[in-house]
Formats: sequence, structure tokens, C-alpha cells
Amino acid sequence: MSNHQVAVLMADLALIVVLARLFGRVAERCGQPAVVGEITVGILAGPTVLDGAVSDVIFPAEVRPYLQVFAAIGVVVFMFGAGLELDRGLLNNGRRLVLTVSLFAYSLPFLLGCALAVVLLARHETVSEIGFVLFLGAAISVTAFPVLARILHDNGMLKGKLGQLGLACSAIDDLVAWCVLAIVIGIVQARIDDQWRLLLLVPLIAGLRFLVRPLLMRLPTDRAGGSLLAAVAGSLACGAMTEWIGLHYIFGAFLFGVAFPRTRPVDMNGVRAVSVLFLPAFFVVSGMRVDLDAIGGWGLAELAAIIAVAVAGKLLGTYLGARMMRMTKRDSSALAALMNARGLTEIVILTVGLELQVIDQPLYSLMVVMALVTTSMTAPLLKLTGVTSRAQHAAAEPVHSEPIKEPT
Repeated sequence: MSNHQVAVLMADLALIVVLARLFGRVAERCGQPAVVGEITVGILAGPTVLDGAVSDVIFPAEVRPYLQVFAAIGVVVFMFGAGLELDRGLLNNGRRLVLTVSLFAYSLPFLLGCALAVVLLARHETVSEIGFVLFLGAAISVTAFPVLARILHDNGMLKGKLGQLGLACSAIDDLVAWCVLAIVIGIVQARIDDQWRLLLLVPLIAGLRFLVRPLLMRLPTDRAGGSLLAAVAGSLACGAMTEWIGLHYIFGAFLFGVAFPRTRPVDMNGVRAVSVLFLPAFFVVSGMRVDLDAIGGWGLAELAAIIAVAVAGKLLGTYLGARMMRMTKRDSSALAALMNARGLTEIVILTVGLELQVIDQPLYSLMVVMALVTTSMTAPLLKLTGVTSRAQHAAAEPVHSEPIKEPT
């Protein structure tokens, strides 16, 4: 890199971090999760708002590959955190209730998304028709676990029974979405001479469980900094392994987060510091690919259909599953509103699909807007159910120690 490129890269990173923080705060002041403002920053940096020439001056082509590296590191840290926050204890409490609601909350939007993909297939380019259909179904069905946790925290619901149920269901739905995405990647990237590499995923998972995890258990319990170093280094190494295998690097980071022992303290302030520096670059890199100028009338119709399918599928699927398990109408509606949040998880999945050419740039743009709209809807819909005010009044009650109970 030349001195000029280093200077421009540093200036761009400073601008990105400040704007992401600023827009995130504005979003929070408006009752929205910070990720809504951060995604907006990315879209504003793209050709939809800024003229292409202006964007090229602020983010010149010679520094964009380096921004993509920073973005990749940010996503790796995010995926490690997502795996680490996958609390398996949540899945054991009220297992029948959790599995039933999760099944309906994922399967209905997935099927509707696949049906919509068949309709959209003729208008969009893809390297794999089967991959396109499965990918769109998975992308429409996802629930953003980290965003959901933040919304629950802000509304005093994180430790309540409904909040814990929402977290458990979103964890399962996210896990299924990653599995479907892995299948799509296997379909798209599998070449005859490289297919054997996919078999290495089995020993990788076994190694994480039976070799790496016991080694991590030996980390000193009083040194969170050492755990942070192990977390970042391990996530990058596992990401490199899954990328070489033929899957995406996000899976390696996620698997390492799942395998990381919960008994070892991780300096989450350090993790957040890494995220604050690197993750905003991901929003900008992703946002620069969003171009809504050339959508046209048919594109607006596609956008309306995508949003309608995503919202109706997730709300109706979750509500039906909850009512089948005899939850009240209010709690069922609130749970449905919570499961409609997509946020950063959706953007990560869409970016993978675009990089693999499973979806094209116009559809990517529409799906990013859908993610922004559905995430923005979550808090207002939740307030309409009246559950948030009830939860805030009961915030001082020690409900966090109670397991999820199935309605009788």
C-alpha cells in the first residue's frame, strides 16, 4: 500500500465508525435497535443516495479491498458472538413448546419464500436455480438473534419467560438457516475435484468438540484477556478452515463460538471494541452494493411482494405455532412480532448469497430493504401488543430463574 492509500483507508475507517455510532444512537433515540441506523449508513454510502462519482471519491476503488478485509474480520467477530450466545440451556427448557413454535416460525416463511423464489427466478440471474430457491426461502425465514436480544433488553423482557422463549426459538431458527445456507453453498461451490473437502467438516466439528474445547477449558478463569485472544484467533483460524473446505468463513467462526466453553470469561468489552472498529466497515461495504435507482415499477412490485411474504410468513407462522401450544393471544402476538426481526444476520446471509452469485445485485438490494423494514417494525408491533408495558412493570421480579413452561 502506498502512503496515500494508507491515509485514505484510515480516514475512511474513522468516518465509517463515527457515522455508524451517530446513526446508531439516532435509531436508539427513535426506539429502534442501533443496527437499523448502522444499516442506513451503509445504504447512504451506496449509489442509491450518493452519486457514483461521489462514492468513488470517498471510497476509492484502490482501498475497497482493504475495507472488505476489515468487514470480513468484523463479521467473524460477530459470528463468534452469535455462536457464543447460543445458550443450549434455553433449548432444554420447555422443549416441546420451543420446538413447535420454532417449526411453525421457520417452515411457513421458508415455504412461502421458496414459492416466491420460483416466481422471481425468471427475472434474476443465478448460478443455481435450486440454490436460488433454497437461499431465498432461508433468507426470508431468518430471525436475528443478537438484534432480538437487544430489543428484549431495551423493553425489560430479556429475563422474562416470553423473552426467553423468543431467544430459544430464534436460536433454533438461526441454526436451521445456517444449515440451509451451508447446503446452498455446497450445491453452488461443489466441484467434482473439490467435493471431498466438504467431508472434512465432520472431523473439524469433532476436533472442536473433543480437542479444542477441552484445551480451552484449561484457560485461566481470572484472565478474560487471554480468553479474548483465544476467541479472536480461534475464530479467524476456524473461519480460514471452513473457507478452504468450501463453505463460507462465517461457519468456522460460528462453530468456534458454539464450542467455546461458557465457563471461561471472555472480555466482552474487548469483543465489542473489535466490533465497533470492524463491523461498521461491513455495513458500508454491503451498503455500497445496494442500488435502488434502477428498480423501476416491476422492482417496486417485487419489493412489496418480498416484504409481504416475509412479514406475513413470520408473523402468521409464529402466531399459529404459539396458539397451537395454547399460549394467550397477546403473548402469541408479541412473540410473532419479536420473531420478525432480521437485522444484521440477514445482511450477512444476503452478502454470502451475492458473493456466490446465487442472487444478483438488484435482488440483493431489495432484500436489504426488506431486512431494514422488518427490523424497524419489531419494536412498534411489540408495543401494540401491550406486552412491553407489562414487562417493564414486572422487570424487578426474579423471573430469570424460572424455566420456560409449556401452557396447560
